[in-house]
Amino acid sequence: MGKITLQHIAEKMNVSTVAVFKALNNQKGVSEQLRRKIKNYAKSAGYVGKSSSVGINKKRFLFFINQDFFLTPSEQYYSTIFYFLTGELAKVNSMLQVAFIEPEQPVEKIQNVISAYNPDGVFFACELSQKILKYMENSDLPSIFIDIFSPLYACNYIYVDNYQSSYMLTHYLMNKGHHKIGFVGNINKTTAISDRYLGYVKAMNEAGNPLNSAWHINENIERSQTITELPLDNMPTAYICHCDSAAQKLYTMLSINGLRVPDDISVVSFDNTMLCDNLLPKLTSLGPHKDSMARKALTAMIDAIKGKRSLVQVRSHLSERDSVKDLTIIA
Repeated sequence: MGKITLQHIAEKMNVSTVAVFKALNNQKGVSEQLRRKIKNYAKSAGYVGKSSSVGINKKRFLFFINQDFFLTPSEQYYSTIFYFLTGELAKVNSMLQVAFIEPEQPVEKIQNVISAYNPDGVFFACELSQKILKYMENSDLPSIFIDIFSPLYACNYIYVDNYQSSYMLTHYLMNKGHHKIGFVGNINKTTAISDRYLGYVKAMNEAGNPLNSAWHINENIERSQTITELPLDNMPTAYICHCDSAAQKLYTMLSINGLRVPDDISVVSFDNTMLCDNLLPKLTSLGPHKDSMARKALTAMIDAIKGKRSLVQVRSHLSERDSVKDLTIIA
């Protein structure tokens, strides 16, 4: 008998190849009884999955991240990706251990952790120093950079085009009748924030909308212990926040000043984390599907182990909720 494929199993079990794929990968959409039957037949027939064929079973991996982006309760973006990536690796009997990037001598600290843990590959997430990218570019250890991209270093990247995403999000607000739009985020803090700001600026300039410097809160307000002053005498009709936790803080700032979302000010943001559904009103946000991002990261790691380079751009999706007022609707 030749190589056992999903199509072969599907024909023998009289089901679709999609059902076979879901059963073998423990995904929803098939009954537990059918899942067991498919798995038992696949095992008896000698089916070897893609991950097994590249020897990723029973491996150990590290997930490097800045501590602030992982342990802060409101920062749910990277912790969710870590959760899904852990689940994907568990399917192939592999382990993922989180490790924190130290601000002082980060490369030396990373070297020490890698030497002590001896992983089969490493994942990095969030903004990193150029020194780390340069070091890993010259390392033989398979590495994947999640939500990071630099044209200067030939590494493996899984990233979101923040510039185009912000351009699209700004147009979403303009299509709702908003032309006085502000931006919240320190553009000097990370590349992601600056790219999102520039995408917003391009959309505003193309539409001929005013760019008022007072409408740009150039601060990561979610990390501030104080309440930033708002331009109450000349407010925009909407704000774009660089992340969901910044939008949460903006909700508080607006409420303190007697302004309601979305009746007085509309608010949108990036990342689309679980925080969006916990806010009142629920927050409209743009971001990638975290489970898909985790699967793409694992596929990229498999390719990296095989010596192949990955450059994968992940699409963002807009989740409309209750935080935007449609100004095109005449009362």
